[in-house]
Amino acid sequence: MVEREWVNTGDQVLVENPPDNIPDYDPRSGAHLWAVFTMYRVDPAQWSDPTHTPMLDRENLLTVQGPGCFYCEQVYSPRVASRRCKGQP
Repeated sequence: MVEREWVNTGDQVLVENPPDNIPDYDPRSGAHLWAVFTMYRVDPAQWSDPTHTPMLDRENLLTVQGPGCFYCEQVYSPRVASRRCKGQP
């Protein structure tokens, strides 16, 4: 077994316009949108300062949760996955 370790490469990516690729819920299909959610510790003042780029990295990572449905907010299970998504929590 090979041990792996995170190595900081020093690369940073500035995201000027945060992506919004979430498709609208389609009630005809009833399809779930399964997602994994990550939460980071941030300072809101840094987000409003255009000269500072907030860091979303391992040191600020609080939790990773999921998968869960973005639309109906149900945690994934085979039972939930086999049912139509209602689209609202």
